[in-house]
Amino acid sequence: MKFNLPKTALIVSLSTLTTLTHANQNSEIEQLRAEINELRQMLQTQKTTVVTDVATTPPSTASIFTPSEKNTKAKTKWQTESGTDISLYGFVRADVAYQFEGAVGMFNRINSVALNGSPDKKATEDRLDTTVNASRIGLDFTTPVGEHSLKGKIEIDFRGGTNKDMARLRHVYINYDRWLIGQTTSTFLSSETAPEMLDSNTALGGGTTRNPMVRYSGPMNASTSYFLSLEKANDENHLPLLAGKLKHEFATDKGVMTARGLIQEVRLPHENDETKLGWGAALGLRYKLSPSLLFNANYSHVSGDNKLLLASSDNVLHIQNGDETELIDFDAFQMGLTYQFNEKLRGTLGHAALIYQDKDLITKDANEKLQQSWANLMFKPNKPLTFGVEYVYGERNTVSERVGKDKRIEMMAKYEF
Repeated sequence: MKFNLPKTALIVSLSTLTTLTHANQNSEIEQLRAEINELRQMLQTQKTTVVTDVATTPPSTASIFTPSEKNTKAKTKWQTESGTDISLYGFVRADVAYQFEGAVGMFNRINSVALNGSPDKKATEDRLDTTVNASRIGLDFTTPVGEHSLKGKIEIDFRGGTNKDMARLRHVYINYDRWLIGQTTSTFLSSETAPEMLDSNTALGGGTTRNPMVRYSGPMNASTSYFLSLEKANDENHLPLLAGKLKHEFATDKGVMTARGLIQEVRLPHENDETKLGWGAALGLRYKLSPSLLFNANYSHVSGDNKLLLASSDNVLHIQNGDETELIDFDAFQMGLTYQFNEKLRGTLGHAALIYQDKDLITKDANEKLQQSWANLMFKPNKPLTFGVEYVYGERNTVSERVGKDKRIEMMAKYEF
């Protein structure tokens, strides 16, 4: 219990007054009156100080915007007999989409939308799809080992198999000090700077590829850290790919910037087992323009890879140009603005594209340019629940100048636990 010293002293003094004898009454009463006046002055001074402190305290400038990828709520925890702490997390998610035209199946498939004139185009039009396969469940493990902790993660969803209805491992790794061994998102990717999209496949121009890897990371200074990893490349390659990332966090929680690089052997077993040097470079930015407005952007240039970035898998890695084998290059970007209307409602406008550099070298059926725009609203009435709605418009252009369009509305309900 917290006591107010001036008031306590006043009570004690008054109590003492009732027990005094009448001897020397006049002088003691005068003395007590003087003490009471002094205590009144002390009490008045304390009140003034409190009022002054309240009046001079500046209003909070903290943003009401919380990035969607950050989960600040406490996790459910328990401990094993060996002393390992286990945290459970995840969510149950239900999606429904009405597709005016597009590709077969739900979620972002801009690279394979039906082209005008295709015999199967009608099968992708005016279709209602539903799924719960984007639901996830995960476990985090922590065990003290000397001065450090041995950490681990297992996370699954249910988008595996041919029909996207089987359990699938997303993240499986152990982490000790600065080392990570296992499967997680490629170091070349930057999900922390991607604009928010309701679609579970993420936006064109980015990616969520999770590779088996060995990664080493550490701080360069108080605001900048680095990551280096050897990751599994395409199956035909002899060697793993080398990826690196620099991550800089701006002061006062303004955002983050990333710079990434990639080098890999590109083996061509059908071209006399020839090998080429594939590479990639990328930049990402998340920056808070105001307490309620967030800007996100990613740019990547890639040569000789069709695995890491979304929607690049349909095109080949290389092309034969006479006697010379040339790797295929493309540029990809995504950008978006997210506005936080209040603590419960936010919305995002975004645009993205993937463009191949030299269409003359790509086969006529290959994609030359992919692009899409989207708008969404996310409503979070309380911590565990999120409801969302999103409209997507996209176009697919091939080298032979055929066009396909993607137009759909998707709605989502998610319960986090």
